[in-house]
Amino acid sequence: MNNAVMEDILEVNLENFQAEVVEKSQQIPVLLEFYADQAEQCVSTSALLKKLVSEYQGKFSLRRVEVQKNSQLVQQMQIRALPTIKIVHQGQVAGGIDGPVDENQLKGALDQLTMSPLERVREEIDNLVSQDQRPKAISMLQDVIGEEPSNFALHVELCDLLIIEDRISEAREILEGLPSDAEGIAKPKSRLEFIDMARELDDLDSLLTKLESSKDDNYQLKLDAAIKLVTSDRVEEALKMVLSILQADRMWEEEKARKTMIKIFDLLGKGNELATRYRRKMFALLH
Repeated sequence: MNNAVMEDILEVNLENFQAEVVEKSQQIPVLLEFYADQAEQCVSTSALLKKLVSEYQGKFSLRRVEVQKNSQLVQQMQIRALPTIKIVHQGQVAGGIDGPVDENQLKGALDQLTMSPLERVREEIDNLVSQDQRPKAISMLQDVIGEEPSNFALHVELCDLLIIEDRISEAREILEGLPSDAEGIAKPKSRLEFIDMARELDDLDSLLTKLESSKDDNYQLKLDAAIKLVTSDRVEEALKMVLSILQADRMWEEEKARKTMIKIFDLLGKGNELATRYRRKMFALLH
């Protein structure tokens, strides 16, 4: 555990409680853990809390109270079960959990106190997208952009949703006005590129039928089918097909298969599990 994380974890007692809990909570939320070393559930809860301190990167502080050494604090805070978690915010107890800690429940409580208004809106937008309510997400994004017009990452996100909703001309207009190095801009650019390439090709069923009946290993036909698969939201099938070209002839058409895979990774976005998996496969092939 690095020093920055260690600074956010501290044992407290009656003497330093005012400074390290009450006053500290005026700056950031304080998660107050009441525990006993010998209690098994306390050990697992402590491990979870320390993990969350690292994940939240200074958005809250963890203060720990060993109950056997701090009976007065235990009485004052009315602790009746172990472990017990109290969330202290702006000098007041803002919530808590008695007994075994549910990670999602605790994260939900912390997020309410630690997320910025923009982060909360983005989470709501992500939820709408996951529920296939993209028009609502687009409308919400447009409202947020009205308040934060210089946040180019939001414009990029809006572009991508507009493209998915087939509002291509609107997306192109926004993209043209964005800096070339705007965060995440490769994603909508790649999505548009695949749509443009797919327009020039036969329909997917025809291409797949041709592939099945083809006696030769027709790389161009495979690549065309992969492009159509991408635009049909069958991305893993597309990656498998392009990878098979790479396995057969990595230098074909000036590394067209490798370049296409990179475009698909751009489309999937940073941190995508599928992209990470196929990057490893591609790297293993090339090296």
